[in-house]
Amino acid sequence: YPREFYEATRELRDPSDVEELMTIAEETLGTDREYTEFRHTHDTADIAAGPDLSAYKTLGSMEEKMDAQLSLSRKLRAVDETDVAERIIEFHFLPDLLGNLKAFASQEVRCLGCGEKFRRAPLSGDCRRCGGDVTLTVHEGSVNKYMDTAIRVAEEFGSRPYTKQRLQILEKRIERIFEDDTNKQSGIADFM
Repeated sequence: YPREFYEATRELRDPSDVEELMTIAEETLGTDREYTEFRHTHDTADIAAGPDLSAYKTLGSMEEKMDAQLSLSRKLRAVDETDVAERIIEFHFLPDLLGNLKAFASQEVRCLGCGEKFRRAPLSGDCRRCGGDVTLTVHEGSVNKYMDTAIRVAEEFGSRPYTKQRLQILEKRIERIFEDDTNKQSGIADFM
């Protein structure tokens, strides 16, 4: 790019001030210059040369991927690490947690013997087809697998109170669904 462009960036000038110095791809569409005269910052012999595997494929678990992303956001001055953490929570963890909770609430049961699926568990607790044991198709571990991680990230990166409250409310909802109430003593007043 021309020197004037770089000087304008140091002065924090408005992009429209240097627009005439730059070749905008949109301006060349439908012209003889459509596929030529593009300036670049790095020479290459092969535009497709690059990493064969991304970090997304080489890193194993979702937690490793998240930690790598947050670690990178801490190192880059131009990136707001709190915003990155918020986005991970808002666009990955919360949808996953809420989706798994919905899946748990509307799940089927499956026979361990013959594989038959039922929308509702048979009252007898046994498969109506073969008499085998039935089991849930969505388990507690898959519903709350990211809950602790999401709360840790929210605390560690100083997420907004709104995000922390959403996580706390969701955590309480999940705890209430899975709480062990087999040993709770109920009195008649509890039902009035």
